[in-house]
Amino acid sequence: MTDMNRLLRLGLVTCLFIAIANCGGGTGTGGTFGSAENLTFEAWEVYRTATQPGDFTRAEALFGNALSLNPSFSEAHNGLGWINFQRAGQEQDTQEQERLLKNAQTNFLRATNSNLQNADAWAGLAGVELALDNYGSAINAANQALQIAPRYFSTHDNLDFRDLHLVLAHSYLSTGTVFSEDTNDKANALAQVDLLDPGYRDQYLDNNLEEGDLLIKIEELQGL
Repeated sequence: MTDMNRLLRLGLVTCLFIAIANCGGGTGTGGTFGSAENLTFEAWEVYRTATQPGDFTRAEALFGNALSLNPSFSEAHNGLGWINFQRAGQEQDTQEQERLLKNAQTNFLRATNSNLQNADAWAGLAGVELALDNYGSAINAANQALQIAPRYFSTHDNLDFRDLHLVLAHSYLSTGTVFSEDTNDKANALAQVDLLDPGYRDQYLDNNLEEGDLLIKIEELQGL
């Protein structure tokens, strides 16, 4: 799959939650005559091994064919969501990028509405909502994904539960929820960072660090 840069706009603290897929091996089965499950399986194989934009078009067609057989098939909606998210990350035009992000948002919402236990769709939705500056919705989606799969990892992109905690950290910081005196309260940016880098909370408070320092730490953990 083509490389994707995670986008972080400091100030608005917006990141696009896309990376490099490491899987391989298409099956060559399914086509337009398989079941919704088989078509979706093949679509994911095409997605994972994509090396050029046309590959995403083929995967998109397979997901669409799956939905023509089963319009409520959650995993096919989820696949379309990730394709639109990938395309948004590659898009230079801001208006087109926003359109693609909103398409991805619609796809992920359909996926989660069809299957509330689809952690991967919740994870994608969390990233999209953050990219759209919808911080409350990003927090809700990330928490949903982590509740379903506390050690979430993507089978199609280089993402895992740590990225979800970073979505939470970005979102809480953007809404001014920096830290809590209650060490058991995880609904704040500092607590989310401390989960990924244990001991950072004490360092932050003991050294009277500021929000800018926390933002730098989040950026560091993001791997930028």
